[in-house]
Amino acid sequence: MPLPGTPLVWSPHTAADTLDASSNSAGAMANLANLIPDPTTRNLWQCRPAAVKVTDLAANGFAGASFISCWVNVGTRVYGMVSTTRNAGRDEPFCYDVLTQMFVPIAGVTAANSPISPATFGNWNPPHMELIGSKIIVAHPGFTGAAGAFFGVIDVLNPFALTWTATNTAPTALVFPPQWVSNFNGRCWFLVNPPNSQPAAYFSDVLLPTQITNANQILTLDDNDPLTCSMGLALSNQLGGIIQALIIFKGVSNIYQITGDAAFGTLAKNTLNVATGTFAPNSVASSEKGLLFLAPDGVRLIDFNAKVSDPIGKDGEGITVPFISILVPSRAAAAYNTGVYRIQVQNGVAQAIGSGFSSGFSSAFGGGGPVQQQEWWYDTVRQCWSGPHTTKMSLGLAYQNSFLITIQNAGAIIFKSDPVQSFTSTFVENGVPLTYAWQTAYLPDTDQMAENCIIESTLYMALVSGQSTIVTALNQDGVPLDQVTIASSGAPTNWNQFNWNNANWNGATLGNSLYPRQMEWTAPLVFRRMSLLAGGLSAQGLKIGRLHMKYQVLGYLQQTG
Repeated sequence: MPLPGTPLVWSPHTAADTLDASSNSAGAMANLANLIPDPTTRNLWQCRPAAVKVTDLAANGFAGASFISCWVNVGTRVYGMVSTTRNAGRDEPFCYDVLTQMFVPIAGVTAANSPISPATFGNWNPPHMELIGSKIIVAHPGFTGAAGAFFGVIDVLNPFALTWTATNTAPTALVFPPQWVSNFNGRCWFLVNPPNSQPAAYFSDVLLPTQITNANQILTLDDNDPLTCSMGLALSNQLGGIIQALIIFKGVSNIYQITGDAAFGTLAKNTLNVATGTFAPNSVASSEKGLLFLAPDGVRLIDFNAKVSDPIGKDGEGITVPFISILVPSRAAAAYNTGVYRIQVQNGVAQAIGSGFSSGFSSAFGGGGPVQQQEWWYDTVRQCWSGPHTTKMSLGLAYQNSFLITIQNAGAIIFKSDPVQSFTSTFVENGVPLTYAWQTAYLPDTDQMAENCIIESTLYMALVSGQSTIVTALNQDGVPLDQVTIASSGAPTNWNQFNWNNANWNGATLGNSLYPRQMEWTAPLVFRRMSLLAGGLSAQGLKIGRLHMKYQVLGYLQQTG
């Protein structure tokens, strides 16, 4: 005889890799796709807003613009490099003022001083640009050193008369075009990896990024491992205050901490006590917790004591597998803002989301292909993962309280992507309606070597008029045990089809408020391992949270066929 129903509460906290929630804290989710934390309530989720187009370079004077390879935000302006047909096969600089929605001309661009455009796929050395003094320095793999063009320079001293040149440092010259540039103590630090020679970090004079006065303004880092990238980090001082540092990554073999300055005789280098690093320069991002970066075993953090964390989400407590299985680490793209670290990777072992769900739903997430582009978000405040999101970001940039991004295979278009909903949020991204997937990890085993049965279950949801949610129970093979629909009430509110001040923004609210919705299964769910998947079209006002189920432990061993 079945035992009385035992209530089980599943409060969705984080996306996780776990294959068995028995060994993890309750709330591990196999998918929180296109869902983000609701700002009002812990473990309640809402739909991610779609990225919206800001501008298209190809339609604004940049003929044939097709791929933005790097960029930097300075005030309300975005400076970057884009491939165009102006000088075929070359990148050229651009400046876009987000506030005025206007492009600012940059004079001096020629074929001779423009770098060769990089490939848009496969392994690469990502270009990088940074403001030092009154100049933006551009390290770009398309510079060969021919005619003295080792790196690019955008002079922003006069913000209304921008100029472009390509040059080398003087009087001490770099021996090879730099891999990366960073601003540290007002100096430009060039990471240089000459072929068959010692990699080194050159540093310019203060606020004069193209000038290296002394031949000893160079720092070698102990061996011949190439230097990958660098970024500043504010270290905590035991006596109080902050000590500025530059963190230099040497592939995945080591991380160096640079402090002090040559002018005061305090310049020092120290290796961090960990044998890891990154092959993904565009994954390194500064946050309120420290530097986040993609290591071979997952996303790690260097805190303000220069301590490197374990992978965030190890052992199925979060997300690591997509990062371990990344196909082209150098193509990973990340950005951080307002407590959210978002990172795009090509996951070589990804499986289609929503196995057993409707074909249209699965295809929206790339279902049917063994390799998927996936974007994962880590909320550093709530310490939870969400995703995979379907943006397919190729570059990300923090801007005010939002992100500017580019999207793979979408041309040279700049999009704005908000990390939270607002009353202006939309849910059609680059012409494609967003869909969401809320899926539990495989639910905990009762450890009684018996099949389980669920008849009664509810799911907390706030619904949107005119839309429905499909819920599917999946067994260990992803085969549906049953499928039900949670329907909303009322009709949606369509713009220009109602009397002003006499309609609800998301349609009828009566019956659609946050409330436990019964899932009326057509038959008892009998299982030893089961996952529940809920999904539908993304919309403003939709919320999804706790799952309640009554477990019954049946009096026989699990089925064998």
